[in-house]
Amino acid sequence: MQIEQCYKLLGLTSDATLEDINKAYKALALQWHPDRIPRENVQQQLQAQEKLKEINHARDSLRKAAEMKASTQSKQTSQTNQNSNQNSNQSSTQSDRSYQQQTKQQTKQQAKYQSKYQNAYQSTYHQNTYQAKQQTERASERYRPHQSQAQSYQTYQSSQSSYQSYDRSSSKSASSQPAQSSERPPNSDLTGADFRGANLREKYLEGRNLSYANLSNADLADAFLHRVNLQGANLQGANLFRANLFQANLQNADLRGANLIGADLSGSNLSGANLSGAKVGFGEKIMVKLTNVNFQGATMPNGSIYS
Repeated sequence: MQIEQCYKLLGLTSDATLEDINKAYKALALQWHPDRIPRENVQQQLQAQEKLKEINHARDSLRKAAEMKASTQSKQTSQTNQNSNQNSNQSSTQSDRSYQQQTKQQTKQQAKYQSKYQNAYQSTYHQNTYQAKQQTERASERYRPHQSQAQSYQTYQSSQSSYQSYDRSSSKSASSQPAQSSERPPNSDLTGADFRGANLREKYLEGRNLSYANLSNADLADAFLHRVNLQGANLQGANLFRANLFQANLQNADLRGANLIGADLSGSNLSGANLSGAKVGFGEKIMVKLTNVNFQGATMPNGSIYS
């Protein structure tokens, strides 16, 4: 008897389950069992026995077919899961290798930038120190005992052409003390100073107090800003390409849209700072040195809050 005939005999379709086969068999076996037919009716007894044999054969055949089908499906599922695991493992291995290669390339790039920064900053430091000393000496020679405090500051201000946009309150505070020697260093307190759009490329500003200063859109590329105080400063859109901000205080600073590619922020304090939209690299490559940086409560370039 073919499988199609077996399904037809039990009143089932080809998608019947093992449970469906058992239920159909029990119903037909109960209907055609010889004990339900009187013994004196010999012809019907023989007919019932033959019918019951067919029902038993159909049940056994369909049971085997259902078991084989379930076994095949189980093997296919197992093979599918195995292939999926293999693909996942291969993908994970490739991802790990890609990450390791990116890490090595980033480490080499950072070492290259760091070496370049150190050479550039050392050269800039000696050059700016020598120029500042000459300018201060010329200003001291022109200084006279009876010269007013305002004239003394104007002489100093003319020798520092790069800082023409000092805030007036900072200028008065800086000019209130007369020069005491030819080695007097330039005033380091520039709190609230206005440097919007100023060209401060490669400037030596180590240790300066620029808290709450307005440096929006200022050009600070390759500037030497070791331990500078930029707390609450407005650096929105500023160009800090390759700027050295080692141990700088950037707490609550506004760095939205700033260019930080190549900058060294090692040891700096960026807690509460807003870096939304800041440029920090290319694609997934971070091109900023961020060793031991404090990001507590800072708004990151992607808009998330660092916790």
